[in-house]
Amino acid sequence: MAEFRREVGLGDLLVLGATAIWSVNVVVVKLALHDTGPLTYSALRYLVGGSVLLGLALWLDGPLPRLRGNDWWLVAALALSGVLVNQSSFTGSLALTNADNVAMISGTTPLLVALWVALRQRQRFRARVWVGLAVGLLGLFLVVGAGSAAWSSWLDVVVALGNPVSWAVYLLLLPRLLGRYRPLALAAMINLLGAAMLLPFGVAEAVAQRPEPTVGWLGLLAYSSLGAVGITTWMYLPGVRRLGPARTAVYSYLQPFLTLLAALLIVGEPILPLQLLGGVIMLVGVVLGRPSPRPSAGVPAVSEHEPVAAAEGATGYVVSSSPSDGGGGVNRTFG
Repeated sequence: MAEFRREVGLGDLLVLGATAIWSVNVVVVKLALHDTGPLTYSALRYLVGGSVLLGLALWLDGPLPRLRGNDWWLVAALALSGVLVNQSSFTGSLALTNADNVAMISGTTPLLVALWVALRQRQRFRARVWVGLAVGLLGLFLVVGAGSAAWSSWLDVVVALGNPVSWAVYLLLLPRLLGRYRPLALAAMINLLGAAMLLPFGVAEAVAQRPEPTVGWLGLLAYSSLGAVGITTWMYLPGVRRLGPARTAVYSYLQPFLTLLAALLIVGEPILPLQLLGGVIMLVGVVLGRPSPRPSAGVPAVSEHEPVAAAEGATGYVVSSSPSDGGGGVNRTFG
């Protein structure tokens, strides 16, 4: 138990907090889609959330930095995967099926990231990590499988699969830039570029399916944009920089169970005993499946304006500036 407390740091708390906000947002978006189309809603909330991040970045960190070399291509790839594809899949699948099914598919992100890091980047994980991932996956299926309706078609599954796949790509690309730019400035650029990518589709959908906003809908939009885009990004990026993509992704296992809790509290959907058991099993999987960060002297500097303070050994990877990795590669040391 003492070892577990030592391993949990500010990075874990930031990612866990962001995950909780996102879990509530699944229910919020499901409610909001009664009055607007999925692409229109996504474009609006990323325009608002990205603008908030831009304002915070300019206020706290000054003018946005000029991107170096080919970094524009990485920012574009992050906007494409983490905003355009991810949000199109997320809201599109919520429009096609229930929140439980979307949560089940989204919860496969940890396995996708771990498999990529282990196979492509030849990183070795302890057996405990793989056992934890398997246990978490078991709990995940118990949580959403116990009370979820059957998929209406294979199209629903394909659309929903875009969510974890695009988020895994986002998590694996993100550390390449986090070592070179302030998290707030980087988040503002990614989210606003992603909003610009979504905007043409959102406008076309709004013309075909006219939104019917209400006061309640505006409140839902405020939560989805200010909370689930602005605040979570402000928390999540420093968390990823501390933990690395594999350890960060494991917390995705908690989102389906937290979404069920949010549905219980917000719309009164009951939680079945088997789902509660699955939630407990997922917590065990998270504890076992988190790759342990190792201390290193190469931790990138943290701005005094960022929401976390520098801490010894509180990172799961080291940002390297050696020519062998293009000037900003990531050397991960997972346990």
